[in-house]
Order: sequence, then C-alpha cells, then structure tokens
Amino acid sequence: MRFAISYSVLMRYLWGKPVPWVVEVSSYLMLYVTFLATGWLLYQDGHVEVDLVVGNLKPRTRAAFKAITFIGGALVGFILAWKGTMVTVDYLRRGVTVIGILNTPQFLLIAIIPVGGLLLLFGFVLKICNFAKVALKGETAP
Repeated sequence: MRFAISYSVLMRYLWGKPVPWVVEVSSYLMLYVTFLATGWLLYQDGHVEVDLVVGNLKPRTRAAFKAITFIGGALVGFILAWKGTMVTVDYLRRGVTVIGILNTPQFLLIAIIPVGGLLLLFGFVLKICNFAKVALKGETAP
C-alpha cells in the first residue's frame, strides 16, 4: 500500500499522470488490515487495558474478572460475524457495487468483517478458557 501511494504521488507530481485507483484500493486495504489485525492483536495481548483496579487483585480474582469482561468481547466478535455475514450475503444477492473508479462488488469489501469477527470470537473464547483455568483451578496466570 505504501509503495502504491508513493508511486501515485510520483506519477502525479513528476509526470502529471495520477494513478486513479490507488486511493480506492488503499482504503479497501485499510479495512482488511484493520479486521485481520484485531485477532492477532488479541492473541499478542496488544489491546489497551485499564488495570487500575484489576492490577491490584489476587491472580485468581484478576483472572475471573478478565474472563467475565472477555465474554463481552466474545459477544462483540459474534455480533460482527453474524451481522457481517448477513450484510455480505445480502450485498452478494443484490449485486451491490461501490460507486467509484473500480466499481468493486460491495460484498468483497464487507466480507472481511465477519472474518475479523470470527477471529475475535475464537481469540476471546481461547482467552476465556485460559482465564477460567486460573480462576477455577488456580493454575499459573496466562
């Protein structure tokens, strides 16, 4: 994406011939990068946490609180996957396209939302299982 934008800028300023599809494709790629990266970021424990209160709790209690809050995250992942799939199938059936240079079928863009939602859902479920082991059995904290 960086190279395509740089190429477009060079073409526009040096030769006066901009590449019209670069902005459209870059915006599509940003959508894909965002939804694909959320699951990986969860796996890497890279999401923002406010642990002012939870950080001072015992490991088992902290794990229980995290498991409970991660249930909310799993619910968000489920809703993204469910509703995203419904919208994607609807756009596919109706043949909706993006009004732009490429006239991209809209379902190709929206399809990444349920994929990202499933990645989040699976990631949260795995984290919930790990925290539940700590909270219930006192195993080492993940």
